[in-house]
Amino acid sequence: MRKNAYQAARGLEPTAAANLVKAAERIAAAQAAVALEQALQEVDTVVRSCAVVVGEFPAGARLESILASHALAHAAEGRLYQRALLQGAESLGLDAEAIPKRSIWEEGESALGVTQDELKHRIDDLRREIGPPWAEDQKLAALAAWIALARSS
Repeated sequence: MRKNAYQAARGLEPTAAANLVKAAERIAAAQAAVALEQALQEVDTVVRSCAVVVGEFPAGARLESILASHALAHAAEGRLYQRALLQGAESLGLDAEAIPKRSIWEEGESALGVTQDELKHRIDDLRREIGPPWAEDQKLAALAAWIALARSS
């Protein structure tokens, strides 16, 4: 199966497109659970939660509308894998947190009880300690993990 199910579904009849997307969702969630389980076996600490930074996606968007738009199809691909990680984590008994990218710094401020400037300073300290790669994705993932930890405490 292709990695880009929504792009592959764009040229199909509606029923076939829906079936392809549903199959991709099931496969992605199962593979996410396997990968997460393997990762959990490799660490020597107790893991209780999983945080995933999620982007915005039009609520209630119909499959036909998504497939009619190249941009929406790409956004739906990202959302598919974000949901797969969350479902995989839940299937392993982890608390799964979807942290919206748009409000992550505000949520961090609220959950951790420190200002956004302090959070950014702590993220920069962590970057210096861990080293590269350390781009926006890694910063937001670290912050999402801290938020999930604070909420689970």
